[in-house]
Amino acid sequence: MSSPSSRDERAAESDRITVLPFSLGGTRYCVRVDAIESVVGVAKAGLLENAADPWAAGSTAVDGTRVRVVDLLRVIEPARSRTDDPTLLVCRETDERGAHYGWVVGTVDSTETVRTDDVVTASASAQFIEGRIERPDGAVIWLNDREING
Repeated sequence: MSSPSSRDERAAESDRITVLPFSLGGTRYCVRVDAIESVVGVAKAGLLENAADPWAAGSTAVDGTRVRVVDLLRVIEPARSRTDDPTLLVCRETDERGAHYGWVVGTVDSTETVRTDDVVTASASAQFIEGRIERPDGAVIWLNDREING
C-alpha cells in the first residue's frame, strides 16, 4: 500500500508538465517536451522563403530520418516571412508516409516544468493553441502539437 506522501508526490507530478519554450516572430511559445524528438540548427533558411506552402516548406533528413518541414511562423502569422536564427524542432509524430514533422522556429530555450494550474486554457476557437502560461517575464503560448501535426 502506498504511503500518503508517495500519493501526494505522484499527484504533484501529475499536476505538472514539462515544456520546451521557443520564440517565433517576437512571441514566446512552447510545446510539450515529450512531443519533440530532437532540436536541430537550420543551415539553409533561405530555402524556406521560396516555399509557397508553409505546411510543405521542404524536407530534410536528420540522423537518417526523413523530416517534413513546416514553416511554423508562416502558419501562425502568415504576413511574416521568416524567423532569424531558425531552429528545427523534430516532432515524434509522423505523417502517413512515416516522415517526422519538423517545425521551423526561432531561438529555443531550456525545458521548463510548469504547474497545470498555471495554464489558462485557450478558447475553443483558438486554432493550434492549448493555452497560455503566465510567467513573471510574460505569457508563453502553449501550442497543441497534435492539432498542428493533424
